[in-house]
Amino acid sequence: MLSLLIYLLLLLLLLCGSAFFSGSEMAFNASSKLTLNSKAESGDARAQAFCRFLNDSEHFLGTVLVGNNLVNVSLVTIGQILVAQYIVDSAWFQEFVSRWPGFDSWNEVLTTLLITPVVLIYCEILPKAVVRNRADGFALLMARPMELLARLLAPVTILVTAVSRRISRHFGQESLSHSVSNVTREDLKVMARMAAEQGMVAHDAGAMLQMVLELDQKPVETVMIPLVEIRSLALNARVEDVQSLTAETGYSRFPVYDGRINEIVGVVSLRQIMASPKIAGMPEEVLLQSPIAAFVDRNISYVPESKGINELLFELRYQDLPLAVVVDEYGGMIGMVTVEDLAEQIVGNIQGEKEQESLLLQRIGSTAFECDGRLGIRELERSLGFRIDNQGYETAAGLILKLAGRIPKAGDSFRFHGCTVAVLEVKHHRISKLRFTLDHDRK
Repeated sequence: MLSLLIYLLLLLLLLCGSAFFSGSEMAFNASSKLTLNSKAESGDARAQAFCRFLNDSEHFLGTVLVGNNLVNVSLVTIGQILVAQYIVDSAWFQEFVSRWPGFDSWNEVLTTLLITPVVLIYCEILPKAVVRNRADGFALLMARPMELLARLLAPVTILVTAVSRRISRHFGQESLSHSVSNVTREDLKVMARMAAEQGMVAHDAGAMLQMVLELDQKPVETVMIPLVEIRSLALNARVEDVQSLTAETGYSRFPVYDGRINEIVGVVSLRQIMASPKIAGMPEEVLLQSPIAAFVDRNISYVPESKGINELLFELRYQDLPLAVVVDEYGGMIGMVTVEDLAEQIVGNIQGEKEQESLLLQRIGSTAFECDGRLGIRELERSLGFRIDNQGYETAAGLILKLAGRIPKAGDSFRFHGCTVAVLEVKHHRISKLRFTLDHDRK
């Protein structure tokens, strides 16, 4: 019985060893080299050990190869001993296999059937799947133990890598360590942040670089102007209507719809109307009463709500279009996005044709602020001082709708992560004004 416990303990240790080597290989390949390099420069001993492996990756991979093979061979050996003593040599099994007297390889067959699935699942697939999502953390954990193992296995590792290098060169291949450096999006973000922190580029430039890297991951629907907020004109409107709306809003370009507001057919601009040769010699009274249909630019772009911001910005610039109509999966219009909206995702807020006089956010003392329901979640996070899990919404109004589960009324209030949110104003089923009051322990 004691020998069985010893064998099982050895088997468990070998399984853990095999999983460790597999996880170490995944951590080496999947970790952010830039992040760990930065930690090493700040004095982290474990990161420094990992960076030493980066400088001699051939020796590291050789250590993993030798160590994993030694452990797996030992696993099979212990497995064969256990299978032979406690299964194959047992009376019940001998009675069972007596029906096939000519076959005497039961030990090898059972060992393969029992050990292979265990090694494959618990020593290969599972460790690599777990480590892949936590590569940086595991790289730090494995660095010092792997450094010790690399010294212990150095004689065998040097021999294996030398033979591997010789064979690889014979077939025209590079050594074990030669691989294409896979620079991930996260690596580039770290580079941009480090460059800004170390003064290599201006802080604003570093922030812009990070925003550019996030554009492909953000769909158009996160920055579009919702349908209910679009100021548009009917196709049968007159030039005086364009003039009035321009004076009211400060904008000079408006979408034009035919029949229903979500049936956008083009764009009209007061500037283009005044520059059109069609109005040459036309009296002002006649011009103001003229239908806008003759001046509508019908060259507009329709894009799905899931389209990436970066891709759309490139398309609008290439086609020289000022805006695009955003449609859902059924083809219905749900909003509109302008080149300015897209550019603001990179450079921040742009003072365009005319910004609204009322700010989206206004501080009221040190613990409270009022904001428009359209305030983005990112800006709200900065004001509150903590991250918000924005599942399914992109604005402060969306957050309140999520908390309430209904369209709230003016005067309703809600508790959210140590602050009180009061609904100040609701217009046409749209939350237009909110007040956030932080608790004193959140100050």
